Amino acid sequence: MKRSYKRKLRRYLPFLISLVLIAVLASYASWPEVGHILSDLDASTILILLVLSLAYYATKTIRFWYLLQAMDIQLPFKLVALSYISAQPVSLLPAGEVYRSRQLHRYTGTPMETSLPQFTMQGILEGGAMGTLMIISALALGTLRIAALAVGAIVLLLTIAISKGYIRNATRLANRLPFVNLTENSIQHFSKRHQAVLTWQWLPFLFGISLLVELIGTGIAYVAVLGLGGHIDFYQAALFYIIPVIVGFVSFLPGGIGLSEQSAIGILLLAHISVTNAVASTLVMRVTIVALGVIYGCIALLIGRGRSHINK
Repeated sequence: MKRSYKRKLRRYLPFLISLVLIAVLASYASWPEVGHILSDLDASTILILLVLSLAYYATKTIRFWYLLQAMDIQLPFKLVALSYISAQPVSLLPAGEVYRSRQLHRYTGTPMETSLPQFTMQGILEGGAMGTLMIISALALGTLRIAALAVGAIVLLLTIAISKGYIRNATRLANRLPFVNLTENSIQHFSKRHQAVLTWQWLPFLFGISLLVELIGTGIAYVAVLGLGGHIDFYQAALFYIIPVIVGFVSFLPGGIGLSEQSAIGILLLAHISVTNAVASTLVMRVTIVALGVIYGCIALLIGRGRSHINK
């Protein structure tokens, strides 16, 4: 009985923490004023944000497709896209990126142990691209330099460790992830697929795509503030986008909800944006990146369900 209670507590505690953080966030500003600012968002800005959101997820999907090719997994793009996007709602959960491999298995039959390295390598590629933009922005603005360099150093050390094959030592940890059950032989192939990505043939290309993803994310952050009457430069927009993502990842909260928003508002306050505008801009950015991603995922799930029904 006690064990069952503890399991339920571990399952729902992150959601409860997120709700508490959202409640704290709700006290930051006058919501009638926030609503008034949001009502000033014109149709052209909304259209730009929608286009950027589609470009954001399209570029992520293309990177995923090429990442699989780097691991010698050759699949039609439409099935890879369906697998990637349909996993988006679940990917917001801790270790949820593993679900992309499960969806890939569902739609293409690719064994999970074959595609599982995508979980680690997507994190490395995104971390490297974010770390690069964060270091450039922090140095340009003269703030958060130690944090930026720390993120860059961590990603670099992880990349070196993986390229040297040290990831084999993480077998037991990997087997604790959802849907994962790797044998020792699978771990050997797991490590080799990582190393295949970290070659001069693939790494610069995949890093370039990852950098493009983060630049689009920065563009979303910039337009979100500008469209609501605020003023920030490229470097501030980069931190406004990157810091919440990193904070959300470290927090292990579902989608970083609550803590990511608070960190985003903090970045805008440092940029001398009013509290009300900061709250409104953060909501617009999060809706464009997170909420629309969930909607895309739900649409892909419906398409996938129809496809499964037809195949049956």
